[in-house]
This record gives sequence, structure tokens and C-alpha cells, in this order.
Amino acid sequence: MRDLIAIIIGERLTLLKGLIVSFLLVFPFTFLPIINDGLTWSNIHARFPMSTLYALGFSLAVVVAAVIQNYNDLVDRKYLLDKPAFAKLDFHGRLDGVGSILNELETFLLEKIGRYYFRLNIINPDKNNFQVEIVPVIDIEEDQELKSKLRQQLGFTENRFFGVSINATDADLDNETFLLNKLTEIEKTLSDLDVRQPGFAENDLLLD
Repeated sequence: MRDLIAIIIGERLTLLKGLIVSFLLVFPFTFLPIINDGLTWSNIHARFPMSTLYALGFSLAVVVAAVIQNYNDLVDRKYLLDKPAFAKLDFHGRLDGVGSILNELETFLLEKIGRYYFRLNIINPDKNNFQVEIVPVIDIEEDQELKSKLRQQLGFTENRFFGVSINATDADLDNETFLLNKLTEIEKTLSDLDVRQPGFAENDLLLD
């Protein structure tokens, strides 16, 4: 419950923004019942209080549902991120989607293996067969040939980020070396190809 309250307090401005946007989208449609009677100023004025109440109630329900969904996803992710395969990595936890009314809150992990930083996320954490998204922090935006090699050798794809997603189960994550072995394999391939790292101060990536 404290985590849920923390989300509401921390994202109160975002929730307010979502409430306003939802209200503005719904409000015009609440006048549809009076179309047959004519959209005169008198009819609109008479309908205005009820339309406001309907739109506000619907918008509030949408925001509450979004908060509950975000909270449940964070709980599911935390359960998985506490598993031995993630604990073995000792990665730093980060939160994505803060301040956005379009993207849900997501917990992800970030840390260095060998020469490269990796971003780990869990796709569909509420499913029995979920995926672990592995995204190396590398600089290859304009190198199509290198991208092609990574697709061939490591199965990289370009969805939200350029990386690879591997299927996993609870049992897989109970194995301490399940993710470490995969990350070590990816790091070795990146090193062999001498893939560049983006220019940044390492401390900037790990700031809380």
C-alpha cells in the first residue's frame, strides 16, 4: 500500500495531466444525447452540469485504473527482479515512464558487464512465459553493416530499442548464471566487433 501511495504522490502532476486530457477527450461526447433535441445554447447549458459530472467520473475511473495497472506491473516486475538471476548481476534499478501519460511506469536495471553497459527490462511480467529485454548501450545508429552483423550473430532486433529479447520462466530466473552467461556472450561479441560506446560520463548513467 505504501508503494501505491508513493506512486500517487510522486506522479501526482502526471495523474492530474492525464485526468485533464481524458476529461477534454470525453466531455464533447457527453452531449450526444441532446443532438436530437438540437444543440442550442439553452440545451447545452441545461446539459452542462450532467456532462461535466459524467466526463469527470469517467476520467477519474481511467486514471484510477491506470494507477492500479502500473502498480500491479511494478509488483510483478519486482518479484522477478528479486530472483537469483538478476540478484547475481547486482545491477542498479531505474524507473522509466516517469512524467508520461502515454507510457506506463517500468522498472529496469542498468549496469556494466565487461566493456559495455546493459539495460535489462521485463516484457509482460504478468505472464507465465515472459521475456527479458537486453539492450546494450552502444553507438551504432549510422552503421548499418554492424547492425546487420549483430542481427545475424546475436539475433538483435529493433523494436523499442536495438537489442535482443529472450524467453524466460520463473525456473530460469532461479538459475544464477542464466542471464550472466547470456550477457557475457553478448559482451564478448560486441568486444570482438569493437563496437563503440556512446560518449558519456559513466557516473551520469548511474545517478539516482
